[in-house]
Amino acid sequence: MIRLMAHATAVHEESILHMGAPVPNGKLAMWIFLATEIMFFTGLIGVYVVLRNGNPSTREPWPIPEDVHLVEWIGAFNTFVLICSSVTVVLAHFALTKGNVGGAVKYVAVTLALGAVFLVVKGVEYRSKYDHDILPGHVFDRLSEPRGTQYIEKIREQLNGIVARPEEAGPALEDCKKLLAEMELKDGRSQLTPQEAGARVKEILEKHKTVPNYPELHLSPVIPFGNLWASCYFAMTGFHALHVFGGLVIFAIILIMAGLGRLGVQHAGFLELIGLYWHFVDIVWIFLFPLLYLV
Repeated sequence: MIRLMAHATAVHEESILHMGAPVPNGKLAMWIFLATEIMFFTGLIGVYVVLRNGNPSTREPWPIPEDVHLVEWIGAFNTFVLICSSVTVVLAHFALTKGNVGGAVKYVAVTLALGAVFLVVKGVEYRSKYDHDILPGHVFDRLSEPRGTQYIEKIREQLNGIVARPEEAGPALEDCKKLLAEMELKDGRSQLTPQEAGARVKEILEKHKTVPNYPELHLSPVIPFGNLWASCYFAMTGFHALHVFGGLVIFAIILIMAGLGRLGVQHAGFLELIGLYWHFVDIVWIFLFPLLYLV
């Protein structure tokens, strides 16, 4: 009887030792968290793909990167920056597991710097959208009333600004003056229809692109589905930027711990979990970059 009880106890104890997932609780929690994040970004990207391939047509196509002032090489540079930051965070974890705390701190600092560069570049791109008024609800994607009248007023205001600063217009100055004259009010209404004004603006912008060494003309073109594009763009890249910022905060905390002398080999598991999160952030951008910049 005693032997049976001892055997049962041993079996019971052995089963308790093997309960649960065969991974550390922290890593399991991170995987579950990242699974929810994958579903979130999959939803955003899926909505974008459906909208992009649903309504646009040959007559009214989805905006191309050039229409909305997206520069491909800037997006490619930012992608390269994030890929490099994934490498440095791996090197930081490797150094910490080997007891090289100083080396790990240096790699974490480089990762923090690369992430900051990414956000600065993204801020420059956002500023470009603001300068060209490519914001949700601000883009002229339809010229039916009352937006048609608003477009005429907007173009007239922009043309007056260009004529007042002729050094910025360059060879396009005469075309801008001519268009402004054609849009003079007659009986309280423009002599050009909104559709005609939109076509003339497109001609001037296309002509101005071929002239080197002159800044962009701040004339608002008609961009079909421009508001929808802007909404998708700021939603996807904005949430991604928030995730990048969250990672930078954690990297900053790690550096503060190192400065206080509290970072050690025992934190290698913590750094590994942060690395998993950072790799996810990088992978999301690798999906967003071709969707927004290349196709």
